[in-house]
Amino acid sequence: MSQPLHRPLCAAALMLAALSGCGGGGGGGGGGGPPAVLNITSGTLADGVVGANYNQTIAVTGGTGARTFAVSAGTLPAGLTLAAATGAISGTAAGPAGTANFSITVTDSATPAQTDTQALTLRVNTPLAITTASLPGTTIGAAYNQTLASTGGTAPYSYALSNGLLPAGLSLSGDGSITGTATAAATNQSFTMRSTDNSSPPQSVTRVYTIPVTLEITTVSLPQAVAGQFYSATLQAQGGQPPYTNWTRTAGSLPAGLNGPMAGGVVSGTPSPVCTGTMSTFSVQLADSAVPPASDTQANISLLVSPAGLTIVNAGLPSGRVGSPYLATVQATGGTPPYTFTTTGTLPSQLGPIHPTNGTISGTPDTIEARTFDVIVTDSCGTVRGRTFTIIINSAVTGRNDTIATATPLTNGVFAASISPSGHPNTVFDADEDYYRITTTQGTTVIVDIDAQVNGSPLDSVIEAVDANGVRLNICTQPGVNQPCVHDDEVLGVQLDSILFVQVSGPTTFYVRVVDWRGDGRPDLFYTIEISGAN
Repeated sequence: MSQPLHRPLCAAALMLAALSGCGGGGGGGGGGGPPAVLNITSGTLADGVVGANYNQTIAVTGGTGARTFAVSAGTLPAGLTLAAATGAISGTAAGPAGTANFSITVTDSATPAQTDTQALTLRVNTPLAITTASLPGTTIGAAYNQTLASTGGTAPYSYALSNGLLPAGLSLSGDGSITGTATAAATNQSFTMRSTDNSSPPQSVTRVYTIPVTLEITTVSLPQAVAGQFYSATLQAQGGQPPYTNWTRTAGSLPAGLNGPMAGGVVSGTPSPVCTGTMSTFSVQLADSAVPPASDTQANISLLVSPAGLTIVNAGLPSGRVGSPYLATVQATGGTPPYTFTTTGTLPSQLGPIHPTNGTISGTPDTIEARTFDVIVTDSCGTVRGRTFTIIINSAVTGRNDTIATATPLTNGVFAASISPSGHPNTVFDADEDYYRITTTQGTTVIVDIDAQVNGSPLDSVIEAVDANGVRLNICTQPGVNQPCVHDDEVLGVQLDSILFVQVSGPTTFYVRVVDWRGDGRPDLFYTIEISGAN
């Protein structure tokens, strides 16, 4: 009963299998379905540039076997061809610039063959170029506004610096405008500008520019100089191309004693003495470091030299002792040397008069007294300065003080003394040496200051703080904390006098030894010893 029904169903199944391309029966037959649909997927093409190589391949999916491409409508831009086997559009766009509209048809190798056609557009641009040939210069403080221009490619264009810097104060906008006001730091600048268009893909080109900044000498006057004092000032410039090394004085003159301008614009030297303020004017020219150099000239630069203020240096004069040689020197500075010294009032007995040209006061006092008087100094311009001094003459020092046992007791004050030569003038014996005993009642810092060179002595004094056995102390705070208590030059190699700061913690007696550094005491070493801080 079932067979008559089975045959028609089987026949229908075989017919369906034949239509679908699959084999009947138990799995022997051919393919797995119809071929994929052939399809051109390129919807847009990259832009080309006249004179530039171009290569763009049409993208395809689906189909069977080899494909063949052809221009089925319109034409390609001049200079470009379509490869039938690969779909590559290539060549060198010959121009003119413009847009080409055409259709590409692709055919596969199936039987029957599939085809697909795609309408395409290919734009050919002229080459991008920055057309601004150069940029004008600017001046510091002046407003600047310039805009770069480009042609070719596809507008709009954008701009950026690819190398270098703009002059200080100027800035670049994306549209190519350079604006701003050059500041004092602005100098010549070379830089590379990049222009980028809106093509797909975008074109970019660069061009090198220079914006020169006007060279200007900005100095119209130099700082005031003081006669007799070293002077150095530098002429200033801005803009142009640093460094500014090529300065030339073209007219006028500098004050006597000054030279320049030297490399870098320096004017320096020691102005010669003047009695009144003296103004000089001169003109200079500067050539900068550019190639070729720019130059600028500044006329009538002024420089005033004023006289140095005349003053007496000494704050006071040392005390003396009856019967001991006394020597002190009043020192002046400034003004216009040479100086003339005079006094008004009365000097201590047997001292003076003051030496008119070197200001020394000397003699051997014979009276215990204190005399107050004025020292007047007059320079060669007639400028006059005075100062009041007091010289105290103390009692004579009794006996020798060349040993600890015979040390002269001293307290606070200024005392005059000397170290005499040794014996035979052609033989080096031990020169005289002086000892002083200083006693304190409590902790303090005793300052012992020897002035010999200041008083005109050519010799170099050395002082040492020792105990009763002649052993050097180590409680001095200068020249260094906890240093041995011996001192030579107050200013090494310059000031030959000596100073010690002796720090004691309680009641103490110590001794100060004064010697001539050279050791022969020839000629006499005249000095003053000043004690302060003792109590």
